[in-house]
Parts: sequence; C-alpha cells; structure tokens
Amino acid sequence: MTPPDTSYPATSLTRTLLLCVALAMLLGCTTAGQGVSTPAGLSDDVVAAPGMTPEAEAAEARAHAALRATPPDWQAAREGFEIAAAAGSVAAMTQLGWIYEQGHGVPVDGEAAARWYAEAARRGAPEYALKLGWMYLGGQGVAQDVAQAEHWFQTAIEADYAPARLAWASVLIADAQGGVEPARVDEARTLLDAALADGETLATHFLVRLYREGIGGHPIDAARAADYAQIGAAHGHAQVQARLAYMYLEGEGVAQDALTAAKWANLAAAGGDASGDRLRRLLDDVLTEAERREVRARAVAWAVAQ
Repeated sequence: MTPPDTSYPATSLTRTLLLCVALAMLLGCTTAGQGVSTPAGLSDDVVAAPGMTPEAEAAEARAHAALRATPPDWQAAREGFEIAAAAGSVAAMTQLGWIYEQGHGVPVDGEAAARWYAEAARRGAPEYALKLGWMYLGGQGVAQDVAQAEHWFQTAIEADYAPARLAWASVLIADAQGGVEPARVDEARTLLDAALADGETLATHFLVRLYREGIGGHPIDAARAADYAQIGAAHGHAQVQARLAYMYLEGEGVAQDALTAAKWANLAAAGGDASGDRLRRLLDDVLTEAERREVRARAVAWAVAQ
C-alpha cells in the first residue's frame, strides 16, 4: 500500500516552476498515493494514546478492520477513527486527514484534511507539520498561503525533524534562485549543514550548488563544494555523483582526473542521472579501451563495496 506523501508536492505558483519541478523529482516525491493505504510512517496497529479508553481503542481497531474489508467500509472506518481521535489517538487523526484528502467515502476536502493533520502535528507528529508546509506552499487542497507554509515548516524544524530542515532549505534556495529573498541563502546553508549532521545526505546536493553557483550571492568556494560532493557521491546520490564527475573533469576544487570523472559519471548514469550519462558517453569517446576498462573496474569495485 502506498502512503500519502509527506514530503515534496507539486510546485508552488510563487516559485520558479522548472526549479521546483526539479526539486520535487530530486526529493523523490510523488502525488498522494492511489488506492487504499495508511498514512505515512504509521501501521495498522492500534497504539493507545495517553488517556484513551478501552472503548476508543476498540473503535480504532474496528476502523482498521473496516479499511481491510473488501470493499472498504469507509463510513465505519471514519466513525471509528473519529472516536479514537477524540480520545487523543494521533494515528487516528492522520487516518482521518488522509480519508478527507483522498476523498475515501466522503467528498475530497483538503481543509478538513489539513485540520486533522494540524492536530496530529500539534500532538507530536512532525512529519505532518512538514506535509502541511508543502500543502500550503503549493496550494494542494488548501488555499495557497506562504506564511502558513513557513509556519508549518518551522514547526517541524523546531520539533527537530531533520527532513524539514532539508525541505525548507530547498524552498529558500528555489526562492533565491528566482530572485526572492536571496539573503536567506545563509539560513538555508545553516539548515542544510544541520540536516547533513543528522544524516540527511541529500543536503549535499544543495550545499554543492550553493558553493559552486553562488546562488543568492552565496560565497563561491570550489574546494568546499568538492568536499560536500565527495560526501554525497559516497552515499550514492546520482545527481551529486554527476556534479563530482564534472568537477574532476574540470579540476574544480579537486585535482583534474579524467578517469575519476568517468568513474563517477558511470555511477551517476547507472543511478539514472541524465547529465552523468551524457558525460559518460562523452568520455567513452575520448578514453582508450584500456582506460574504459579501468573506469568500469573502479565503478564496479565502488558499487560492490557499498
């Protein structure tokens, strides 16, 4: 079953369209899942909330059973989750948000979904604060409201939810590239460094861009960019591997090395990155057969070691 997405939605009308589409693809996001599912990060198990009565727990269990029926009994599910949510079940709140977001047994109602997600976020589910940020930023089921979006992104960040740091930083960078509040790139960099420290290695993609491209007037530092690219490439991010390949080809922040460039281009291409594949084909045309064999051996050795 595919859970509703709590990360990057469709583009915001106030952001640079093509850049935001690229960010959506980069962060691995899709529109909300189709068919019967459960909200992201939650199982069908009933987890008793503090103060939940046995009756509320039983209602939530009946709601899950109603979802598993063929076809699902949406009315029974909604009624059971409403009882459990009223008793404090965060899982039931997110289920109700999903039911209204997707229109399962009810008309699609993004505002009702947002209310349930907000209640869950306030009760300790920061992934739904992040989801609300994307919903309000892109006008997904609710009226577009950038101030509300930032409120929910910041709520998730204050809850120490690392993916929210990465997400909000990506929005600030998109804005800066589009000429909106470029001075906030320093805030974005701080968020990215914190996200990286928390294990969100995709942050390196944006850090490399800041230090290579000087987005929003950010200082350019090829050596720093290369350091971040090495981290992201080592963690298997194809887009970062492609950037590192070009840096080795040009000697940008690293010693120029066509074979190492070709290795990372091969790995980026294998990961589905189009620019890495273009560079791989370009280098294949200029390297000798012996060099191509060496490059493939290096790429295979790296992949096997992961």
